[in-house]
Amino acid sequence: MAHLDIDLDKCIGCGKCTRVCMKGNIVVENKKAKETGKGCLECSHCVSTCPKGAITLIQSEESSGPFSNLKKEKIFDGGLITDADLDKLFYAMDHGKGRCEFFVLEGSKLDAFMETVWNIVKDSEREKPLIKEWSEWRENHDMLQPNPVLWEGKQVLFIFADSDDRAVIASNRMIVKGLDLGIRGFHSNLIMLAYVMDRQRIRAHFPAATKELRMCYVIGHGRRMVEPILKPIMNLFTGH
Repeated sequence: MAHLDIDLDKCIGCGKCTRVCMKGNIVVENKKAKETGKGCLECSHCVSTCPKGAITLIQSEESSGPFSNLKKEKIFDGGLITDADLDKLFYAMDHGKGRCEFFVLEGSKLDAFMETVWNIVKDSEREKPLIKEWSEWRENHDMLQPNPVLWEGKQVLFIFADSDDRAVIASNRMIVKGLDLGIRGFHSNLIMLAYVMDRQRIRAHFPAATKELRMCYVIGHGRRMVEPILKPIMNLFTGH
């Protein structure tokens, strides 16, 4: 069975790992994280969420959690994807044929971009629950709570292409290659909504783009996206 190796010297007791554990296998006691013994689903969300890199997922050959089929793949550790790995990813997505254009925003450029997205969608009736949650997060400035749009994502990958078909093919290749490179994430419908609402303001962040924005992929763990799918599995483990 898989278990967690928690480096107590690195752990700051922030509790972020407890919020993303879908099985309730982590608690904070005496300002340090510890396993509860409820078992591990092997999703690695706590690994990617920990701001200090204090958690390591230890998997055995007998691991049988719902994510154990990925145990031979590199686990997303929450850090920034290097330029070298991004180049490998881009090549796998289009084989260097120029049918798609790829851009990644991070740091201050991503912050400025997300501010543009907010100003475009803040009054929209579509995606209203998520926009409301984002508004509350912005007002509270609680950095220990994940951004409801980017979750734990620190980089966002944008796929520009001449057609939706080209973008879908590139996206599928990205997911497969991402398993080898330790790249995980989820597509953002909210950011694409902003593009539909105000194409010009979004494109201003990509002056070199010559094609249309077709997909937006937040690099980070996608607990927000997979939790509803995994809820029945979680219930089997917890008995609820």
